[in-house]
Amino acid sequence: WEGEQPNIVFLLTDDQDVKLNSMHVQPKLKKYMLDEGLFFENAFVTHPVCCPSRSSTLTGKYTHNHHTYENNVARGCNAPSWRELNEAKTMGAYMDKAGYNTGFFGKYLNNYGFPQTGVNTSHIPDGWHTWFTLKGNSRFYDYTVSNNGVDEKHGNDYEKDYFTDVIKRRAVSFIQNATADNSGKPFFMYIATPAPHRPATPAPQYAKMFSDQTAPRTPSYAFKPADKHWIISEGTPQMDNTTVKTVDELCLDRWRTLQSVDDLLEDVVNALQTGGVMENTYIFYNSDHGYHLGQFNQQGEKRQPYDEDIRVPLIVRGPGIAKGQITPHIGLNIDLAPTFIDLAGGTIPPDMDGRSLKPVLTGAVEKWRDDFLVEYWGEGT
Repeated sequence: WEGEQPNIVFLLTDDQDVKLNSMHVQPKLKKYMLDEGLFFENAFVTHPVCCPSRSSTLTGKYTHNHHTYENNVARGCNAPSWRELNEAKTMGAYMDKAGYNTGFFGKYLNNYGFPQTGVNTSHIPDGWHTWFTLKGNSRFYDYTVSNNGVDEKHGNDYEKDYFTDVIKRRAVSFIQNATADNSGKPFFMYIATPAPHRPATPAPQYAKMFSDQTAPRTPSYAFKPADKHWIISEGTPQMDNTTVKTVDELCLDRWRTLQSVDDLLEDVVNALQTGGVMENTYIFYNSDHGYHLGQFNQQGEKRQPYDEDIRVPLIVRGPGIAKGQITPHIGLNIDLAPTFIDLAGGTIPPDMDGRSLKPVLTGAVEKWRDDFLVEYWGEGT
């Protein structure tokens, strides 16, 4: 923990659950992360919706403090208010100030690059030296990225355009260039995959996997209790054979897209090893929130205050972390920014709501939190 600053790789998936077996279909995640690091069995997000959750991850703040309440610009998602209040205070900006070579690859915030936000894809937020970022929300084909502020359009050719693979190649290239640089400057990478978010388009080689399986039939599957809030008790028709089939196919496609995330993870680890920096690199694996697939009669979505939607994978490997361990301590998405700053040797800003996970990673924690806040502000509230 003393000496040179470590490299940090942050891999964030989109809509990945931890309660419905998504990690069970990722053998490379087990090999490279679970077997090599620390799994937080009680990891949560503080807001089960994409843009507010990602805003919390970037800033280390609860929703009521960063003011991104929903996925639309009117409610703060990549709005002018976001840029004015937060962009100079994200993990990218702080890691840049700590002397890091920073790179962002993948999905930033849902409305990035859209005219209604007041800026286009030429806008690069503070702190990011390499910026390869999706315009808009998660897609696998037919999308535009901002390649360091210049539009780069992609079509539907798997070899050239499949987005998980494209950011994999960009991330590996970043590592190769960073490790070939003799300056000794540490690097920080934020890799945000589209998987397993809808449309959950799998790579062709994985498109037939799991065809004999179904979405997990948990105790709350297709159960419509009368004592829950109105969306569950009154707002959704009872699941029938058609919706059951739709949910099953979505679940399998989600699992299929995660095979490409496994490939990305493997290539990143191999690049770190080839570059001779694996021993001084932390890798964090996380998701922006969970997902439900039929629980409480709700089809594929998030937004609910239940375990399927707010529990997420959180796995960390790196120097000083014992292999194959599980911690019961609560880890939150708002903890990631202060953790990265702490590992970099910086000073955690006092306005961050999260706390550094470093004591948990090292096994030095004595007393830890036993509660936290989950917010959902809804559409138009």
